[in-house]
Amino acid sequence: MIGRLAASLAGLLLISTPALAQQAVDASGPIELHRVDPEANLVEALVVNARLPGPAWWKVSDADTVVYVLGVPALTPSKLDVDSSVLKRRLDGANVLIMGQEADVSLVRIVALALGGKRYFISSTPMRQTLPPELRARLEARLLASKQKLDSLDEVKPAFAGFVVANSQDGNLSISVGGVTDTIREIARSKDIADRPRIQTLPGYSLVEAVKTLGTAPQPLQELCLDAGLRQAESGEGGIKLLSERWARGEVRAMVLADRGFSRCLASTPSIARELRSGRDDAVAAIAAALGKPGKAVAVIELRSLLAQDGVLDQLRGRGFVVTTPGE
Repeated sequence: MIGRLAASLAGLLLISTPALAQQAVDASGPIELHRVDPEANLVEALVVNARLPGPAWWKVSDADTVVYVLGVPALTPSKLDVDSSVLKRRLDGANVLIMGQEADVSLVRIVALALGGKRYFISSTPMRQTLPPELRARLEARLLASKQKLDSLDEVKPAFAGFVVANSQDGNLSISVGGVTDTIREIARSKDIADRPRIQTLPGYSLVEAVKTLGTAPQPLQELCLDAGLRQAESGEGGIKLLSERWARGEVRAMVLADRGFSRCLASTPSIARELRSGRDDAVAAIAAALGKPGKAVAVIELRSLLAQDGVLDQLRGRGFVVTTPGE
């Protein structure tokens, strides 16, 4: 089970866009999410549904340049029907295609972690015994609903139990690693684009280090991660398939209002949150640089990083650039 858990978590983190926080988590009490999670709060004026076919686009512009910005989900199913007509039109003749932060994946290190990193996953005490009564009751209710034994997750830490319940059906892990960003790169290189852009890939983050960080999180954060996974499983509104379909139709409001599920756990982990902020700041710098060359450019950035307070668009607007929403 531990090997399957490590491999599946690798799949999740592969397309999560993690990153950053300056404050450490106080392990002695409740976690103050607003101090850690860089994507907890969104800029309401930027959360607008699309008018054109397909996913929603934002624009950042100055006197002689426009950067078309596509906000993408952190997770998508492997098969997703998306109207790419607007994407192709905007890529054609663009100076650059900026691809936002993604995971730095080392297959050798992932396999080594799965085989030898049990200490990051294993609970020294039966996990349910470490939980507050209300959280334990919710976990047990979920396990019963999934036709699993009550002790089936007792060997793993709460954070990874949260991952399992968030991404399981009848007790079996089910996580699809999406190919949206790969598809965008393929389109940018294809013969469908007469004047193809240069592709700029922003620095990534260490997948293995993110996994280790989550495995060594203090108990309050472990419990937050379990709560986040249970909320995702209980709500039915945060499912990857449903949210991705909303994204493909440009339904931004419905998408961001859904419970964030396990991604809330990742963004609330200080070292992962630091990397999210680093990726956000890299995106701001890259888009600002693209605005220095007349013409047009395209950027692909994870949606919450794009719309958050002090996020990509908020920062660019603060620098004096004009930000146009999908409804304008």
